[in-house]
Amino acid sequence: MNIHRLVRQIVFYSLAAIVFYSALEAAKFVYLLGSSKVLYPISIFGFSSFYSTLLLLVSYSLGQKFLFEATRTNQLFTIKRQSYQTLVMVSLFAGLSAINVIVLSSFSSGTLISSNVYNLCTLSLQYGAPVALVTFIILFIAMIINNNIAVRLQHH
Repeated sequence: MNIHRLVRQIVFYSLAAIVFYSALEAAKFVYLLGSSKVLYPISIFGFSSFYSTLLLLVSYSLGQKFLFEATRTNQLFTIKRQSYQTLVMVSLFAGLSAINVIVLSSFSSGTLISSNVYNLCTLSLQYGAPVALVTFIILFIAMIINNNIAVRLQHH
């Protein structure tokens, strides 16, 4: 077996596992919220189901992309410069995962009952948006460096 393909499969299958696990956690949270004996306001339930649905869609798309990447046979981890969809999706996934952690912690600590949607949106924008932006910037820089290395290795 080709060592490059083995490394690629290890990297992308583990990333796909992380993505799908996070999606399952989001779905489990909405189920726990719906089956809870405590009555939550419909706005909190709507907010939670909206971000969980968004996280599920992003996770599904990323999981498909990671599984496709794992089956490729070329040697280098190159990303086409025209295709920034993967970077945006991974950044969105990181931001949504930060929101997931915030909402899950407020759910487990019991503060979700007393909070309102405005507080949750403020927390989400305060933590989720910077995490998504920083992730995008880091991945963009890593992609440029990786593509430059790939171009130099192909010329030598």
